[in-house]
Amino acid sequence: MPDTPIATSESMGWTDLKLSGWEGVSPQEAFEPELNRHLLVLHRTPGPVRVFERADGYRGDGVARPGDINLFSAGDLSFCRWEENLSFIRLDLSPALTDRVAAELELPQAGGGAVDLSRRIRLRDDRVSQIVQWLYEDLNQGGLGGKLYADSLARMLAVHLLHRYGVASERPERRKAGPSRLARRQLDGALQYVHAHLGQDISLEKLAAAAHVSASHLVRLFREATGLAPHQYVIRERIRRAQAHLEAGLPIQEVAAALGFSDQSHLHRHFKRIVGVTPREYARGLR
Repeated sequence: MPDTPIATSESMGWTDLKLSGWEGVSPQEAFEPELNRHLLVLHRTPGPVRVFERADGYRGDGVARPGDINLFSAGDLSFCRWEENLSFIRLDLSPALTDRVAAELELPQAGGGAVDLSRRIRLRDDRVSQIVQWLYEDLNQGGLGGKLYADSLARMLAVHLLHRYGVASERPERRKAGPSRLARRQLDGALQYVHAHLGQDISLEKLAAAAHVSASHLVRLFREATGLAPHQYVIRERIRRAQAHLEAGLPIQEVAAALGFSDQSHLHRHFKRIVGVTPREYARGLR
């Protein structure tokens, strides 16, 4: 299936939230070095899916199940890698709304700074799930409830999140000036370089130059964000690209050459270690 949303609120005129539905998204990784809105992800894949997730203050492997919710604050780093097709609803909530609601309700979080919703991985919250489902149903019905309905649900969601998870935070301009934002930008540059040069011989020095950091610092950035050393990450991404090439019908020999493997046996060794089957067995299973 195409890795594009099956439904999106882009044309609905909703101002305080963005909503999109994703179905059967192929194995890959999603990386956002700095979220400009609070983010909620509601998992809807029928069965469990193993994921690796990274956020500010969190890194780890786990299993995402239907109904699990990931919650991130505006300004956070968000990284997720999954190994099977994944379905989910994504909701981006305006920090201006949560700041405004906190001030109106005179909550402690409103004390002159931005509101931080903390970050929760594989959270269970029936009220959040219900509000997201109501919004998604309205989206699929063409927005029959009107903008007032969506605005009301967005405000209801903001109130609940603030009472349950909200904490006071630094002002956005102070947060953005910190070194963590720089580190995210550096890592993003390195990841972009990897994806653009998978068929070439990628050295640690070239990768560090693309990120504008020292080689040792780059290794730390990669381990913190992805759980892998740079060379491990490159190999994994080459194998992921090899799977796509095989699915497109390319011969194994051409796949090995296109992705910088010295020969087919080199591809074979890494492919079987990561995927669990040989390239030939993988290609045969696609027929």
